[in-house]
Amino acid sequence: MPNLEFSLPYNNDNDTLDELCTLQGLGGNTISEIYLSCPQQYSGSGRITPKLDLDRFVQTIAKIHDHNIKVNIVMNTTCQGADWYTTKVSDPIINFIEKMHYQHGVEAVTIANPIYMHLVKQRLPKIEICASVLSDIDNVKKATIIREHGADVITPDANINRDLELLRDIKEATGARIKLMVNEGCLYHCPYRKFHFNFVSHWSKELEHSSIDGKDFFDHCMAVTLEDRSQILKSGWIRPEDIERYRDITNYFKVVGRTRGKSMVIRASKAYMNQSYDGNLIDIVCSSLHAFGMSYGAFLDNTAVGDADFFNKITRCDRRCIKCNYCQELADKLIKLNVVTRGKLEDMGRKELADKLEASGRLPYFG
Repeated sequence: MPNLEFSLPYNNDNDTLDELCTLQGLGGNTISEIYLSCPQQYSGSGRITPKLDLDRFVQTIAKIHDHNIKVNIVMNTTCQGADWYTTKVSDPIINFIEKMHYQHGVEAVTIANPIYMHLVKQRLPKIEICASVLSDIDNVKKATIIREHGADVITPDANINRDLELLRDIKEATGARIKLMVNEGCLYHCPYRKFHFNFVSHWSKELEHSSIDGKDFFDHCMAVTLEDRSQILKSGWIRPEDIERYRDITNYFKVVGRTRGKSMVIRASKAYMNQSYDGNLIDIVCSSLHAFGMSYGAFLDNTAVGDADFFNKITRCDRRCIKCNYCQELADKLIKLNVVTRGKLEDMGRKELADKLEASGRLPYFG
């Protein structure tokens, strides 16, 4: 049986990259690619990462290639202003991709905008184009149009991660390779998401010009989750143990974490490559659920979720939550607040304290 392949994140930290590369072969699985933001002078993206200059970017590409791992440049903005569709803006972007492809061997680029996919495919027919999760591909027709515009790989909207029949239909209709994002922690059908990513698209390119903090969006998401903890279970994440169940759809999975520190990136990457995680599920997911976990000490035992037969129940769900209390009842039973875990302490930069508390048997600590 073919092994699983993973797309792992570069968070602009070389120590993280070094450790990521040592994970090759973990669990008998493969790191197929590492994805990273490009220098902000060329494009923003769907995540806000530290400023990166061209020299360091090229050095990072070479370092990834030294480990025989592909490079995927993420240029998945959802908004870049009214000039985005003029040749004044599009030509430098495509010229940059062309240079990285031919001069530095970059194999893939992730794009959200299908018009840009078409422009890139016309110029660079052999580069792999990955349709971003921000393309919001949640039905067959949208998927086929984006495939026709040049996408070789499709990352579906995480809201349909648990709709196995729809994922199979998209695969069959398009013939594209499917890459599932496994640990995104947004609200299910989040009403803030479109506006959040439009904001991030600008802020990620114009770092010094923003007068507000992106956490303002997460504050709204966290308020919803605090009021209704079942939202933690309804989010589109996939447990590490359950990715094996997608084999008839894909063997290719993307771990989120470009904006997170080394501890989070390595923890999540190990969990998914090992297809096993004994701990707090919220410590390996990103976005608003990670923020909620850090702010409120949220705890969801990953093993207990599996014991509840969650995957089988949720993949047969008709999403008519008004008629069903399953997620609410399970949330009331399993989700705890005010819990200190090793993962939370590591993500706060308190590894030494985590070592001390763990050695004394005091982690996790239920407050």
